[in-house]
Amino acid sequence: MKTPYFIMNREKLEKNLKKIKRIEEESNVKIFHTIKSFNQENVLKIIASTLSGMSVGSANELNMAKEAQSQATHLYAPAYSKESLEELIDKVDTLSFNSLTQWRTFHNLHNKPSMGLRINPRLHLPIPDYCNPNLDYSRLGVEYLEFIETFKNKTIDFYNLEGLHFHSLFQSSEVGTQLLLDHIETYYQAVLPQLRWINLGGGHHFSSDNFNVNNFIQRVKSFQNAYPNIQLYFEPGESIVKNTGSFIVTILDIIQIAGVNIVIVDTSTETHLLDVAIVNQRLTINGTQRESTPYFYEISGNSCLQGDLIGEYFFQKPLKIGETITFEDMMGYSMVKMTEFNGMSKANFYLS
Repeated sequence: MKTPYFIMNREKLEKNLKKIKRIEEESNVKIFHTIKSFNQENVLKIIASTLSGMSVGSANELNMAKEAQSQATHLYAPAYSKESLEELIDKVDTLSFNSLTQWRTFHNLHNKPSMGLRINPRLHLPIPDYCNPNLDYSRLGVEYLEFIETFKNKTIDFYNLEGLHFHSLFQSSEVGTQLLLDHIETYYQAVLPQLRWINLGGGHHFSSDNFNVNNFIQRVKSFQNAYPNIQLYFEPGESIVKNTGSFIVTILDIIQIAGVNIVIVDTSTETHLLDVAIVNQRLTINGTQRESTPYFYEISGNSCLQGDLIGEYFFQKPLKIGETITFEDMMGYSMVKMTEFNGMSKANFYLS
C-alpha cells in the first residue's frame, strides 16, 4: 500500500464497541458517537449498528450520520445562524444551544427536536487549556451560576427546556462521571424535575482498561433512581476508536544538521497530523523508547514550513531511507482534520 495511509484493525474496534455497548445496556444510558472525532464512512456504519446514535455539529456531519443509518442524532454547535438551524432543526432528535442569547433567539423556532442548553460547570480538573471547556473565560456553555440565577428569577422563558448539556471531561475514568453527577445533583435541583435528558458529553474513557465499569453503572443507577424522568446521554468520541489503528509513513530522506539526524517523511503536521501542530501532542512511534539510545532522530514533515516538526525520538535501531515508520493509536482526531496543504494528497484509509 502506498504511504502515507491510516489502517484500522476491525477486531480492536469491535472489542471497544462490545465494551461500550455493555456499558450502555447495563446502565440504561444512551451512548452516541461523535463524528468530529472519527468520520470514515464504512466504519461509521459499524458504529451506528452498535450504539444508540451520533452527535453532529453541521449539515455535513448530519448527512454522514444519516448515511450510516444512525438511530438518533444530537446537534450541537457553539453558534447557529438562522439559516443553518432551519436547515437542520427538523432532522435531529435533540439539540443544545450554547448561550442564553442563542436560546432567546431560537428556542421557539421549531417544535420537533427536544431542546437543551450547554452549561459550563467550571469543574477544576487537570485538563490542558487548549481543550478545557471549564475555564472561566471559556466561550463553550453558559456559566452555571448565571444559568441557575436566570432560571430561578425567570428572567428568560425556559418553558420548553428539556435538556442540559455538559462537555467537561478529558480522557476521564468513571470518576469524572461521578464528579459531573455530583455537581448536577448539588446545583440544579430546581430544573431537574422538568428535564427529559442530560447529555454528559465526551471525555469518558470507556474503552480504557482503567475504566471501572461497575462503579460507573452504580453511580449512574443512583442518579436514575432519584430522577427517573431523565435519560442520560454520553458522547465518548475518541474512546470508541482508541488503540484501534495506526498511521504509516515512509522515510524520504535523512540529513544531518548541527549534529542532529533529521528524518523527512512523506506526511506533514499540516496535512495528516494536525493535532500535532495544534496541541503540541507527542505521538507514539513503534520501535522507539523513552530511554536514550545511540539512534536519536528528529522526525519532520515534507512541507515547506520550517515548523513542520513531528518530534524527537530515540529509536531501537538506525533508520534508513525507504523504510516505513508506524505511528500508533492514530484513529481519533486525525482523518477528520486532513488538509491538502502544499499540494499533498489526503492519506488513504483501510479497514483490516
